[in-house]
Amino acid sequence: MNTIDNNPVHVLYDNNKLRDVILMVMEGRENTLGITFVNLCYQILQLAEQEKMVKDSGEVIHTSSEIAPEDQVRVSRVLWELIWDHKIYLLFGRSPLLGLSNGEDRFVKY
Repeated sequence: MNTIDNNPVHVLYDNNKLRDVILMVMEGRENTLGITFVNLCYQILQLAEQEKMVKDSGEVIHTSSEIAPEDQVRVSRVLWELIWDHKIYLLFGRSPLLGLSNGEDRFVKY
């Protein structure tokens, strides 16, 4: 019997796979829009759930749309590594196309 859990979800990607996933998600984004941190984490979680790379996959029905705080730190570290490697950069400013995300800093691939 499955249990329901609304707590933030742990993703099981190692840091190398997490880096690949981040780059893949960003590859599908238009350079002028980029992606916010919150949206990026949501996309990572969606992919991890599809690939059964979340903690307790199959035993627990996760209803949260957030990754665990520890994994958010790992995402942040990978993003900084990608910035240092000149793979992505921070895009500051507002975009009329982003709606609710307007005003949030975004990450954009080079």
